[in-house]
Amino acid sequence: MANGPCPYRESITIYPMSLRRESPLRGRRLRLDEALMERALMSQAGYQFLLHLAPRIDKVVIPRTRGRLSSAGFDKVGLVTTTGAKSGQPRTQPLVLVDDGDGLLAIGSNYGRPKHPAWSANLLAQPECTVEFMGPPAQYRAELLTGDARASAWATITDFYAGYERYRASCAPREIRVFRLRPIGA
Repeated sequence: MANGPCPYRESITIYPMSLRRESPLRGRRLRLDEALMERALMSQAGYQFLLHLAPRIDKVVIPRTRGRLSSAGFDKVGLVTTTGAKSGQPRTQPLVLVDDGDGLLAIGSNYGRPKHPAWSANLLAQPECTVEFMGPPAQYRAELLTGDARASAWATITDFYAGYERYRASCAPREIRVFRLRPIGA
């Protein structure tokens, strides 16, 4: 992984939020453990963990737990295997996946860095992919969301993890790509 500037070092205005904020996605306030995990991951140390260690851990842990456990806990991260846009070779990347009831949302935040992640270019070139998340690997087709569908998905994503708003602010003017992954043949 290429090292990029940390988005938290830039001076951006972040409005304070309650530790145990309301979550429409969950239909309740965050539990204390959820709130503490979110805050820890939004810290400088958490950013470094997510950028450097979590992907390596997830590539080992997720296949051994049939897509259930990752460095972020249960049912939060899955392995997405795309076909390289230039190479044609399989490329596997651990991604946060959010089930919004209409498929899985994959967020191309690239940790708030200025460029889009390579896996998102791969999905634009070849939308078929394999996803290992909450079960054995399965075939999915990706759709890049735009307009109202993207806005609705973004609200769900930022409710799932408030840190995505920081990523959005730090990578501006780049718009973070949001994909909906749907099972093929379902």
